[in-house]
Amino acid sequence: MATSGADEPTLIEIRLRLDLVDQSLVEVLNERALLIGEVIRYKRARGMAVVDRPREDAMLAGIEQVASARGLDPRIARQVLRSVIDAFTLLEVEELGPGHH
Repeated sequence: MATSGADEPTLIEIRLRLDLVDQSLVEVLNERALLIGEVIRYKRARGMAVVDRPREDAMLAGIEQVASARGLDPRIARQVLRSVIDAFTLLEVEELGPGHH
């Protein structure tokens, strides 16, 4: 087993920190889910469509700018947000029904 320097974290320590970050991501996704619930109620009350492509495009462009400003590859931020949007859109369709695309 390779030893690390005195101040260098072990792989186990790094993975434990990654686990904490992943748990934080779940907390953020849960917060987003609560907000999506509000969006669903709003759209249902007004008979609005689930999909809003201009809004999605603006979100994706905005997240790329935020990522770049913070030193994160914007492609990663865009791909993750695209996946998040798609997953929540599916939930919205299930809640509002297929006629609300």
